[in-house]
Amino acid sequence: MSEKTTEKTTEEIARNWLRALSDVDVFYAFCAPDCRVWHSSDDKWMSLKGAIDAVHGRGGLPPFRNSRYTLTDKGFIMQTSTTLDGTNVHIVQVAVVKDGKVVSAEEYIGPEMDIAV
Repeated sequence: MSEKTTEKTTEEIARNWLRALSDVDVFYAFCAPDCRVWHSSDDKWMSLKGAIDAVHGRGGLPPFRNSRYTLTDKGFIMQTSTTLDGTNVHIVQVAVVKDGKVVSAEEYIGPEMDIAV
């Protein structure tokens, strides 16, 4: 007898995304195996496994703060902040969900800087 898999809602996936920000391997549970990931920091698409392996190669993720999500018609937008090499950065991740799994994620990273006149 096979076990029935229940498709997760987009909001459930977004909540799990918050959890994955402290344990990168959690991404495997709710991303499609062929999920593609894009980072603005290096302007290239990579596989989910490649992105997770890169995080492990750097020693893990930094602690994030003020993490939150907004649901969209096609998935969700995650916003968070962290400090990288002494610089405060803001991160926006745009996730597309199809059939209960994230199929693509685009990550935009911007350093905090005073540009006000």
